[in-house]
Amino acid sequence: MARKEDVEVLRRRAVEFLEAARDDIRAGRYDLAAFHCEQATQLALKHFLARELGYFPRIRDLRELFELAGKIRPSLQDLYEEFKFEVMLDAYVGARYLPRSYRRDVVEKLYWVAERVVREVGVD
Repeated sequence: MARKEDVEVLRRRAVEFLEAARDDIRAGRYDLAAFHCEQATQLALKHFLARELGYFPRIRDLRELFELAGKIRPSLQDLYEEFKFEVMLDAYVGARYLPRSYRRDVVEKLYWVAERVVREVGVD
């Protein structure tokens, strides 16, 4: 069972990662912005699952998180189907392990999508 404090930490971190992504875009740090968008999305979904189920899965794969969240709120599965999130999935791996670069327009779209997920699950 997720403690109330843990659920709040997930919410706060999702917001902070989204803010960091916005700041990174403004500063021209597109690689970091892409990673921060992925983290905001991942933590927002975990917050949603913890709030709804009483626990959050210890997985990092956005596909799996969207699948689980989509069973509770189908609009989240629809969102995943609409955007596919491949670039965001790549951003997580790329930022940690591989030399990846992202264009501003790509990262701005990732930010828009992450912001939409954060709003959809009620994190903001």
